[in-house]
Amino acid sequence: MHWIAFAILTYLIVVVQAAAVPFVEVHTIRPDLLVIVAVYYALAARTYDALLACWLIGLAIDLTSLSYTEHANVGLHAFSLGLIAFVIVKLRDLTFRDSVITQLIFTFVAKLALSLLAGVYMLYVVHAPDRFGEVLVTGAYAAVYTAILAPYVHWFLRRLRNLLGIGASHRLRVH
Repeated sequence: MHWIAFAILTYLIVVVQAAAVPFVEVHTIRPDLLVIVAVYYALAARTYDALLACWLIGLAIDLTSLSYTEHANVGLHAFSLGLIAFVIVKLRDLTFRDSVITQLIFTFVAKLALSLLAGVYMLYVVHAPDRFGEVLVTGAYAAVYTAILAPYVHWFLRRLRNLLGIGASHRLRVH
């Protein structure tokens, strides 16, 4: 894996996430392009590269997001996305990695889990556990919106596979 290309791609996605995504939000629901890229790496890269890449993407999310009251949230998304990537890496051999259905399901579950983990932490910090339903609904809508965009971003990233240093996914050979 080419780490300089990964750093440049992550930087560009962070810029697009901050600058362009607010223009496509629907009733404060925004897609999360960084989660899509993390799921792509979790599905396509070698195991250790995928785990490190997803952790770094989570750290980028932490560094570009707001903290809650006097509590910092640096490490929350990194840990959560690292955990989610670990699960995806363990399950990816049971699926067709380049399938649109696989991309949709993994992106939806990853975004929903990330939203719920961050939302539960936020509710804990601001002492408002009674608003969990609100966090769940908002997270589900954001997960659906993110999953809808996933096949397009995965298609684009597949075109950059050689530049990113990610080899082709495993193919079955018939003898």
